[in-house]
Amino acid sequence: MSSTARLSRIALGATLFLVGVGGFTRGSGSGYGCADRWPLCEDGLLGGLLPRAEYHMVVEWTHRWVAAIVGLLVLATAISVWRNHRRRAALVRTAVAAVVVVGVQAWIGRMVVKADLDADLVVLHLAISMVVVGLLTLVAVATSPDREPAEANASWSTHLAVAAGGSYVLLLLGAYVHNMFFSGWPLVGNELVPDLSNSYTAVHFTHRLVAGLGLVYLVYLTRAAGRNGRPPIERRLLHAATGLYAVNVALGAVHVFTEMSWSGVVATHLLVAGMVWTCLLAATALSRQTPVPAS
Repeated sequence: MSSTARLSRIALGATLFLVGVGGFTRGSGSGYGCADRWPLCEDGLLGGLLPRAEYHMVVEWTHRWVAAIVGLLVLATAISVWRNHRRRAALVRTAVAAVVVVGVQAWIGRMVVKADLDADLVVLHLAISMVVVGLLTLVAVATSPDREPAEANASWSTHLAVAAGGSYVLLLLGAYVHNMFFSGWPLVGNELVPDLSNSYTAVHFTHRLVAGLGLVYLVYLTRAAGRNGRPPIERRLLHAATGLYAVNVALGAVHVFTEMSWSGVVATHLLVAGMVWTCLLAATALSRQTPVPAS
């Protein structure tokens, strides 16, 4: 495996870890642990460079520094792509785009803190973080030595793209209603169709409906991949996505039954959703590409 491929995978793994840390930060109520000071902590040690020994401040401080490390890894990945694959213009643009989006993400993170954790900005923050994950996934796929040639099939690639896009939308729907508790599972309020006049109820109902349909669709794609003789790497990614998706459905139930009281469940639920998005996007990218010699 080339140094660029290895570095891109490390950056991708670190970014997914950051997503989990962000989920824990939000779920534990630590998002305002450093007050409205950014990037340092209000009244922290060494002028705010280090946190005080307070739970919420330590959690938020950890979130910020993990984010800083991720930023450096993304930058290092882009530099490695430029040095080793500069003739592959699309790959270079993708790596550079990841750096730019990380910069935007940092700015949005600052706005989230300054706006006292405005819910819409929090969702935007997550949406952009998943764009970073997506771009790094594309870089990892493009530099991976595991790519296998496959017969071009635009229809199959479209099916995979729909699954990947659906997982992204589902993730954002869940983030939007994260702090709104609705009893009952899998039905919202134990009603087949709840009162949808409330926007949060409507979004939550949509989230669960899309989640159910998504699981059925992934099972279909997994079986179809085997019947159509798709490359083993694609089939493995689909199996992983389907398994992780099923786990996340169960985590969603735990989230409801515990009345959103476990921040660890919140973090894991979000992390697994990010992994599903990663697997499906990687499968989509692989289905559209043929191996390119390293340059």
